[in-house]
Amino acid sequence: MRKIRILLIILIASISLLQAQTTDQTQSKVLLASSFYRNNDFAKAAPLYLELFESSNSSYYFENYINCLIGMKDFEEAEKALKKQNKKRKEANYSIMLGYIAKEKGDVEKAKSIYDEVLKDMPNNIGLVVSIANNFFNRREYEYAEKAYMRGRELVPGEMFRSNLATIYAYSRNYSRMMEEYLWLIKEDEKQLQSVQGRLNSLIRYDFDKTLSTTVKKEVLRKINEEPNSLIYNRLLIWFFIQEENYDLALSHSISLDKRTRSEEGAILDFSFAATQNELYDIALRGLNYLESRTPVVKNLPEVKRQIVSVEYRKFISLPADQRVSAEKLMSKFDQLLAEQGFTAQNSAFILDYAHFLAFYLNQIPKAFEMLERAVDLPDLGNLQRSALKLELADLNVYDNNLWAATLLYAQIIDSNKDNPIGDEAKLKKAKLGFYLGDITWAKAQLDVLKASTSKLIANDAMELSLLIASYYELDTVDLPIQIFARGDLLTFRNKDNEAIETYDSIIALFPGHSLQDKILMRKAQISQKNFRFEEAVGFYKQLLADFASSTSADDALYNMAVIMEEKLGQKEQASELFKQMLTTYPSSIFTADSRQRYRKFRGDLPEDEVPATEAEKERMLNETFRPE
Repeated sequence: MRKIRILLIILIASISLLQAQTTDQTQSKVLLASSFYRNNDFAKAAPLYLELFESSNSSYYFENYINCLIGMKDFEEAEKALKKQNKKRKEANYSIMLGYIAKEKGDVEKAKSIYDEVLKDMPNNIGLVVSIANNFFNRREYEYAEKAYMRGRELVPGEMFRSNLATIYAYSRNYSRMMEEYLWLIKEDEKQLQSVQGRLNSLIRYDFDKTLSTTVKKEVLRKINEEPNSLIYNRLLIWFFIQEENYDLALSHSISLDKRTRSEEGAILDFSFAATQNELYDIALRGLNYLESRTPVVKNLPEVKRQIVSVEYRKFISLPADQRVSAEKLMSKFDQLLAEQGFTAQNSAFILDYAHFLAFYLNQIPKAFEMLERAVDLPDLGNLQRSALKLELADLNVYDNNLWAATLLYAQIIDSNKDNPIGDEAKLKKAKLGFYLGDITWAKAQLDVLKASTSKLIANDAMELSLLIASYYELDTVDLPIQIFARGDLLTFRNKDNEAIETYDSIIALFPGHSLQDKILMRKAQISQKNFRFEEAVGFYKQLLADFASSTSADDALYNMAVIMEEKLGQKEQASELFKQMLTTYPSSIFTADSRQRYRKFRGDLPEDEVPATEAEKERMLNETFRPE
């Protein structure tokens, strides 16, 4: 009995081992076949898929086998295999493959006959309708994919397949029909609006000839004229204006809609936030001022009032001194709102803005300290709120040259925010403080860690300073020049710009021809930019590019100069050429993606060879955005 039990155990173990080996072999074969298939090496993939099909009877392997034969132009073998399989189990997909092969062989009439028969025999089952349409779609038989869904509408009462049809029309560039389906879709189910907006947004990004944009606007306006009381079309139109960056018109329509419905206050507030982020302060204020004065009173009036003052503050700091409103007037608005709403945790972000305004723009440092120290001790503050206030307090200590106090505060923030961006921001500021103080090696070690930060802005800042230090030590082993440079950076942070420039220039005087020359030009350009001397900044950037075109600062200089040309000097043509130069001269720069987007915005009407990979990218975008459902 014991021997029998042992034999059974051995037998079971052997069977299990054999099964495991077989599974491993099959998996290896699948991976190998897939690799060949993806690389269009159909001659090697075909026999593997045939073996897999014969051992599993899986239609997936069979279809890939047929696709390999089609890819090899072995139509006779493909037809033979399909007909054999169809005799065993007739499937619409196999018939579609036969039709496709007939078309590839030049027999269009036979293909049409086969396709028509598939449509005629289509069952009244939603899943099978979609499957058949997708099989046509995958063969790029968009006309028959459309016919399949239209036939499906007849067979399955109440099912319109609108999203599916819109996808087909997107691929076939039939934008009028696509919009017709989308407009019906959001009318029947308003919850689909966000999905439709997402898909349209993906298409609009590649709409270089504006064909789609023109169609979208035309079709939405047509529906609004036909159904003026339908709010969903108005909301889509407002969204479309925002995509076109026609923010003024978008806000006008939002306000008009709210006057009719009293339901758009949330949308207008969100729009004002977005306008503020895009530095469109006058438009943001127009929306907020409307909400403040609206009757009936909006539910979130305190938030609206806070935002008005915050936007006025951001507008103030974005303008040169001679274009700003009275600083005392803005200060009075801050004080008035705090008196009205209270010095509370709910107003912590507002308090932070006010303290920054007082210290960095009015030089009222004692009042800023008093305000932040009081705010940090407020009850009911969340950790992120308290940390943000402490971060501002630490910056204020750096600004006031209390560097040890700043170090302690940065350390506290890091300790209480180990896994979120504000902790990384504190680490970056602490590393910069170490740099200012001349602890260059320690600072670089911290910066190298921060290059992996999940915050792109923090990672880029860390990368920039780390590269500066690394490139310096590649060419020099003397600490004094970079310590002087760091001192200049500290003075810049403290708004002592003239002293900073003198400090940077002293490096050139003491060490003629020093390797930091390009970085000094960069810093002087940034100071000019900060002080709204944009033409002067462009001059520094041009000098840097002329003398140090291969330096690690060159791409920054070219990009910054292009942005100034576009946004500050209004020299669009020159900006366009500079963004184009970014793409060709510095293709690996972190600014390349934004440069490409800006260049295309300028040159969307150019021939395809001047807008790289337009059609290929359109096809890729369609594949990523529109998946057959």
